[in-house]
Amino acid sequence: MNTENLIKKVTIILILKVLATVVMGNEKKFTLEEINPFALQGVDSKVYTNKDLIGERGTLLIFLSNHCRISQIFQKKLVECSEEWKSGGIKILVFSPNFENAILPDELAYSDSGDSFQEMKERALSESYNFPYIYDGKEQIVTKSLEVKITPSAYLYDSLGKIIYSGRLGNHEKPEEIKNGELNQNIKRLINGKKVEFNRTRNFGTAVKFKKDLYLAENVKRRYSGETIQINYADERRLNFFIRQKTNYPKFFYIWSLHENQKQNRENLITISSNYKIFRKRGLKVYTICICKEEEREDALEILKQAQLSSYNYYSLGKEISEISKLRSSEGEKTTPFCRLLTGDNNFRFGTNGLIEEKILTVSFLQTLNAN
Repeated sequence: MNTENLIKKVTIILILKVLATVVMGNEKKFTLEEINPFALQGVDSKVYTNKDLIGERGTLLIFLSNHCRISQIFQKKLVECSEEWKSGGIKILVFSPNFENAILPDELAYSDSGDSFQEMKERALSESYNFPYIYDGKEQIVTKSLEVKITPSAYLYDSLGKIIYSGRLGNHEKPEEIKNGELNQNIKRLINGKKVEFNRTRNFGTAVKFKKDLYLAENVKRRYSGETIQINYADERRLNFFIRQKTNYPKFFYIWSLHENQKQNRENLITISSNYKIFRKRGLKVYTICICKEEEREDALEILKQAQLSSYNYYSLGKEISEISKLRSSEGEKTTPFCRLLTGDNNFRFGTNGLIEEKILTVSFLQTLNAN
């Protein structure tokens, strides 16, 4: 079986696993005592252990992931609700469960960050998380103990460590109504001292990535490294057509030269390549235009191959880029490299001269695609 067929087969299996989780939810009634011993670091630099699991009225364990679209939908609502829940005696611990290296590039296409510990810190800061955000992505101790399969997921326990609810945080189509949802209603019953029988709901979200899923990500990377990379000649007419053509997708142009800022070019092309692999399935088009002579074409191609950038790659003579040069930012050096992101109807978005900051480029692509 070749790599392409293997990837397709495993992808289908993963999709079926997600669908099964969505339909069935978690049927098992794990108690807090059944969670294996752990000592995990939170973004607040504290180390959390099993001793931190018991709350006065109950305990709420939530599993979120940065890159999960449904997790992102509930971020702000969790921040709003957590103070009320904590003041009612509910201990809240939020875990990030993914083995981040097993996440496929295009699975990051709806997020400005992945699930590494550093990116967890950044997300917690940007969203003003007021609850412990704990990294469980390495050994996945808590995640495996509860057999968590999907994010976001909630597990609610009474003060004795007995589970009373598992399932969704709320209706992802109406996240603003989280207080009317099953989770909040169960929490209110706990806070008010009422008896609660175990109940669960169907869940919807993103499949948790485990270490065993790493081989699929590695196969995808190998496929990317084997993609054909070409560079073709484009005259002024062709370049102008690329710029002026109105499309249903954003277009990103990167203009560079073999003779200016070579180290910067290599870094930029790698940055563009990694982002292109993430966002291309959402419709992003990337054009690189190298200013060089015909006899230098192979040199330019070699640099593109080293960056594994299988976008629309062209080379052109300097005298043929008069229209392209208008994409250059008014700030900074008036040389190459420079770049510009255009919307589908050719409105200017992100553009810079010189070194491209990867985070800024990622956020720019994400925002433009979301608004498209």
